[in-house]
Amino acid sequence: MPVSKPRKKKKSQSAARARQSGNPANRTAGQEAAPWGQSARSLWGESANFGEYRRRLDRHRMDLAACDAEPIVTGLVAADGLASWTEDELCRRLGRTLSGQDAASDARRESGAAEILDTYSPDQLLDAVTDATVQAAFQAVTAADEPQSRNGAWRLLLALARITPHPAAQVAIKTVTDLRERTASLPDGSIAAAPTGTALWCRDAYGTRFAVTAPFAAADGPDRWYLWDIDACGSDALTVGAGYFPDADQALESWLAAVGPVATSGCRLEPVSDPHLAARLLPDPAGFFHPGGESEGQYAEFHRCRRLAQELRRSDFLDGRTATAGTPAPAQPTGKDAWIAEFAAWRAEFRPGRNAVPDDFPLEEEGEEPPTEDDIYRELADGWFISEFPELAHACSPHRIALLAAHIRDFYTSDFALVVLSLVPDLAAWLTERSGLSAEVGGRTRAYADGTAVPDVDLGYRAHSLLTPIRE
Repeated sequence: MPVSKPRKKKKSQSAARARQSGNPANRTAGQEAAPWGQSARSLWGESANFGEYRRRLDRHRMDLAACDAEPIVTGLVAADGLASWTEDELCRRLGRTLSGQDAASDARRESGAAEILDTYSPDQLLDAVTDATVQAAFQAVTAADEPQSRNGAWRLLLALARITPHPAAQVAIKTVTDLRERTASLPDGSIAAAPTGTALWCRDAYGTRFAVTAPFAAADGPDRWYLWDIDACGSDALTVGAGYFPDADQALESWLAAVGPVATSGCRLEPVSDPHLAARLLPDPAGFFHPGGESEGQYAEFHRCRRLAQELRRSDFLDGRTATAGTPAPAQPTGKDAWIAEFAAWRAEFRPGRNAVPDDFPLEEEGEEPPTEDDIYRELADGWFISEFPELAHACSPHRIALLAAHIRDFYTSDFALVVLSLVPDLAAWLTERSGLSAEVGGRTRAYADGTAVPDVDLGYRAHSLLTPIRE
C-alpha cells in the first residue's frame, strides 16, 4: 500500500544563497560540488586521484593564506603596542582579512567563477599567521635584532598562544617555551588564558538567547570579562557576538542593547545554574566549513571565542550551582514523541475539529495517499527540534518562528509546506501559553506567527542568516 511521505523540494540553491543561509550542510554541499565544475577542471585538469586533488587544493589555499598572512605579521611585528593591544589588534586584522576574502569571493561568484578554489578557511589563515610568526620570532631572538623587532614578534607570538584553539595552540605555546629557555631578556607577558572567576549567565524572556561571561587573565594588566552572545533559535546554537569588556556590568549592557529591551526585561547575570547546557551552548572549534555569513566583527573573534570556551569548559568556574541554592532546577529534556503528543492534545482541546490536512490535499501520483495528521506533526517537530538541545523544545521566539517557517518553505514542495505552515500559529500559541510568557512577549511571538507586523521586529531576509544578531 502506498504510504504518505513528505515531498521535498528538488530545486538547487546557488553557492551564494547556501552560504548566506548559515546552514552548514547547505554550505558544505554547495562548496564541495563547486570544484568538479568547469572552472575546477580548467585549473587542475582531470584528476583520477581524488586524494591528490584535495592535497593540491589545500596547498593552493595555504599559499593564498600565506600571502594574506604576511602583511598581518609584518605590521604587528613592527607595531609598538602592549601585549593585550597586540592580541586585540591581531583579532581585528584576522577579521578584516577574512571578511575581505568573503567580499572578493562573493564578487567572483557573481561573475560565475568557482568560489572554493580561491577560498581558505579561518583556521588556514591562522595557521599561516602562526607559521610566519614562529619564523619571525626565532629569527629575531637568535639574530639579536633590535629590541623593537624582537619584542614585536614576541608579543605577537604571545597573542597567538592565547587565542588559538587547542590542539593547534601547542605550536605557539611550545615556541614561547623554547624561546624563553634560549634567552632571559624577553619582555614579560602571560600566555595563561584560563578563567579567573565564576562564570555568569542570563537568558532572554523567550528562552532562546543567552549571555555567558567570565573573567580571564590578561597578557598584561587587569583581568577582562569575555562575553559570548549565543542565539539558539536555529539548527544549532551560534555565537552571534563576542568580545572582551572591562567588567561584567559592561558585558551585560552590551548584550542587553544587542538583544533589545522587550526580550531582556528583568534580565540579570547570575552564576551558571546548568553547566551542562552552558558547556554545549559555548562554541566549539570549527572545521573548514564554518557556518557562513560571518560579519567582520564575528570573524575577529572567530578563534578567540572558541579558545576561551575551551578554557572555561575545562575549568571549575563554569558550574555556579553551589552559589545559587535557590535557583530553579534546569529544564528537563523533552523527546519528540512527548512533544508531539502534548501539542496534539492541546489542539484537540483548543482547536476541535480543525484538521491539519485538508480534504482536498493535492496528490502528485495516482494511488498516492495524502499525509496523515501524525505525518504533519512529526515533520513540524523535526523542523523545530535542535538535536543538541532538547531542553529548548518549548522555547519560542519570533526569530525561531521565522527560521522554522523558512526551513519549511525551503525543504518541502509548496502544497506540503502550506499544510505544515498552517500549524505554526497554533504552535506559537501553545508554546507561549505553556511557557507562561508575559502578554507583551508572548503576544509578539503569536503575532509574528500569524503574519502580523510586530513593531521593532523586522526579520525579513535576515531570518535566513543564522549569524545575524536579532533584536526581538
